[in-house]
Amino acid sequence: MKTEKVSLNLSPCELGQIDCLVEKGLFDSRSDFLRTAARKFLDGYESELQNFLQPEHLKGESAANFYFAGVASFGKAEAENFIAKKIRVHIRGFGLLSISNKVTPEEISQTVQSCKVYGKILAGQEILDELKKISDNAN
Repeated sequence: MKTEKVSLNLSPCELGQIDCLVEKGLFDSRSDFLRTAARKFLDGYESELQNFLQPEHLKGESAANFYFAGVASFGKAEAENFIAKKIRVHIRGFGLLSISNKVTPEEISQTVQSCKVYGKILAGQEILDELKKISDNAN
């Protein structure tokens, strides 16, 4: 999985402790330590994160839900299927959402009720603009 670079300021004491653990072979590198620490910390918030993906106010609503954690794609077939069934979707997720360049802004407008992605959306600028309109109207 592709990773993103982040910057973090630590005290000399904290950095020294990390370096000691790396030197002792408990971690491959400072980055390995920080990734492991972040994963363990996020595990403690699993229920809060799950509540984001499936919030109470969206349960039982007539719109469909398109939830993901990791990598997801939204293509022409999904859009056409939702349009044919007259279903609007709530897209919510963590990670990477890829929207096919074959999906039109009009199809997004007809199928997406709301969209909130923590991470990145890969799509053409017209699709991103349409999603922004939908998000702005939801607030």
